[in-house]
Amino acid sequence: MKQNTRIAGILLAAGDSVRMGYPKALLTYNGVSFIDTILNNLQISGYQPIISILGEAGDTICECTSVDNYECWYNPNPQDGMLSSLKIAIKKLPDDCDGFVLALVDHPAVQLSTYQMILESAIKNPDRIIIPRFFGKKGHPVYFARRYFQQLLDTPNDQGAKIVVHRHQNDIYYLPVEDSAVLKDIDTPEEYEVLPH
Repeated sequence: MKQNTRIAGILLAAGDSVRMGYPKALLTYNGVSFIDTILNNLQISGYQPIISILGEAGDTICECTSVDNYECWYNPNPQDGMLSSLKIAIKKLPDDCDGFVLALVDHPAVQLSTYQMILESAIKNPDRIIIPRFFGKKGHPVYFARRYFQQLLDTPNDQGAKIVVHRHQNDIYYLPVEDSAVLKDIDTPEEYEVLPH
């Protein structure tokens, strides 16, 4: 392991939020927008750089966010799927980046301590895939080492990053967490209503 491991934070927020009927990035969790909540957690934890990929509502979201020191890029074709956004982010990562944690905007309740635990685990295991697990159930965010970057870039968009994960089962480290929010994606108004906002 090199002396200074550099782990990036990637936040995907390019979806069209059809089921929600409103940009999920701008919904609030404990009084703070989803996107600001996650960006703050990534910054406080020490991920660098932090890159967010936005879609059609990108201009509005950028105007509303109060977080500095992150890169904002747009996916012109978000309908091509989540992996198409991830590929844009990977291409923006610096050459000295050892890996990244993949955060999703519809998981706003993931605790700061979980982001910190994943970063600590990634520094100790920079060549692995790290997946948080709550009572045996796999969740997000997920860490990918640099060794998987090209495979992610080469994977068809309609297959998603899960294909790379399935291909490397023996390289996965499942990180036990006491954070049920790693399992909770907020996609509908009904799911949103149960969150404190």
